[in-house]
Amino acid sequence: MSTTNSSTPLDPARLQETRAPELIGALAVGPSVAFIFVAMRIYTRFVLVKKHFLEDYSILAALACAIAMSVFMGLTVIFGSGKHIEAVSAADLKEISRVGIGVIQFYALTHFFLKLSIMLQYYRVATLLWEKKLCFAIIALLTAGYVAILVVEMVRCVPFEAQWTPKYPGAVCINSTAFYFSAQGLNVVMDLIILFGPLVILRHSSAPIQQRLLFGIALAFGGAACIVSAFRLQTLLPSTTSKDPTWDKTPSGMYGVIEANLGITCACVVTLRPLFHKLRLSVSSLRTSLGTRTTTAKSMPRESRMRPSLYHITLSSGNKTQLSSDSSDLETREAGEGGKAVADHLDQNSEGKRDVEKASG
Repeated sequence: MSTTNSSTPLDPARLQETRAPELIGALAVGPSVAFIFVAMRIYTRFVLVKKHFLEDYSILAALACAIAMSVFMGLTVIFGSGKHIEAVSAADLKEISRVGIGVIQFYALTHFFLKLSIMLQYYRVATLLWEKKLCFAIIALLTAGYVAILVVEMVRCVPFEAQWTPKYPGAVCINSTAFYFSAQGLNVVMDLIILFGPLVILRHSSAPIQQRLLFGIALAFGGAACIVSAFRLQTLLPSTTSKDPTWDKTPSGMYGVIEANLGITCACVVTLRPLFHKLRLSVSSLRTSLGTRTTTAKSMPRESRMRPSLYHITLSSGNKTQLSSDSSDLETREAGEGGKAVADHLDQNSEGKRDVEKASG
């Protein structure tokens, strides 16, 4: 494989070193978990409750964008992302830069639809007018911020081809480090708003206190995304200023996948209460049914719980042993033999009486 910009002897161990397995693991697990939770949410809203809202469609869009982001990031792995730059050919490096545009676009779209879904839910449960206005203002800010990110990403370099063509003649590009830090800063700010939003909005809700606490705790789990965002923020500077970008950008991409899919998962947890309630009732019903059967079995007489023998041994009139698989046949035979013995005894008594009468006569 040809090198990009080095004529010095290459270290064989360095050429074989790769972070691709770690990135592939995140790409496989993250969207899979998010898909499962979104599927449970859709089943709960559309089948069990039979009531769905705008935020459900928004979370579906977020999942679709997260899957698309993972596909594009997987393509960068095929072209050499995760390896050291000297192990990647110039042609593959160009393809990584080209496909990376799709990764950034779908990353921004995933966060937009995810945060929009949560804010729409806040707007729906808010009771006071000023709370609804506040939610609407945050949604407007959210929309404007992510539209700006998408537009700036498309015109980051002029002409557009300069984004994947190094040293393009006459190209003008913005400061990528400043752009990525600004975009990630918007993510962190919105995550903090989502984290503390329940403290403001839910205190005036008319829902029962237990339901409000559950709602607030579940939504506050989105604060876990803030932690992942902070980790990703630490990896941005090395990845944007590195001379080995195919290697140093891998942690940033990994944290990006985890951050997006964890946010989708946490946003779905709060909607699954009816599903968990149904599962709890099903388990309780199953336990009750099993307990009733056990109690009934214990209360039955021991004779009725004994299983009849498969075979019974009886003696025929010829004193030969026979095997019978029918217990009722044995009972019939025993009854018949018992009746015959009684009849013989009565006959003997009658004969004895006749002998006594003859003697007395």
